[in-house]
Amino acid sequence: MQLQLVESDIQKKLVKNIIEKHHSYVPTAKSVGRRIDWLIYEDDKFPSECIGMIGIGSSVYPPPKDMLNYIGMSKNEYKDNFNSFANNWRFCMTKSIKNAGTQILKQVRELAPVEWKTKYGDDLTHLITFVGGGNNGAVYKADNWDMIGKTAGLPKHKVVSMKWNSKEELKQLFVKPTGENKKLIFAIHLN
Repeated sequence: MQLQLVESDIQKKLVKNIIEKHHSYVPTAKSVGRRIDWLIYEDDKFPSECIGMIGIGSSVYPPPKDMLNYIGMSKNEYKDNFNSFANNWRFCMTKSIKNAGTQILKQVRELAPVEWKTKYGDDLTHLITFVGGGNNGAVYKADNWDMIGKTAGLPKHKVVSMKWNSKEELKQLFVKPTGENKKLIFAIHLN
């Protein structure tokens, strides 16, 4: 597998197309904050056949309790170190290739700290991801990511986003977690 850093408008359109057509449970390419994406190619076909994309971006805030427990930080400490964390915000393949996932995640673990430092000037120490849609995170487990917990879960009809909704909308839309629509949380510490 070969990863190619996304820089051009043509590459960005390809990422958007892959996500919208092939991501199983969140088919949107919208994101807020920092973001670095890569296109995925098979080695012997590079650069002719793109077979997917993977991207990292700004971490989540507020952080889930299980995440704070895993990293051993208070909410304030996490806030002070926020730019050292990235979220694997999308990982989407257009076809299934045996063992491709772990090869891709390994490359992301190696490339992400370098690209994060180059683009944003911060040291990247942790990658996190959220797995939903009935998936079990097997590819992350196979790459030695730790399953650190679950989100509290919100009902599908009451999803609230700290990124997308305004402060006023959040006040109107906020509901306490009910346990539905939970996502698994995986994390890995980068050297």
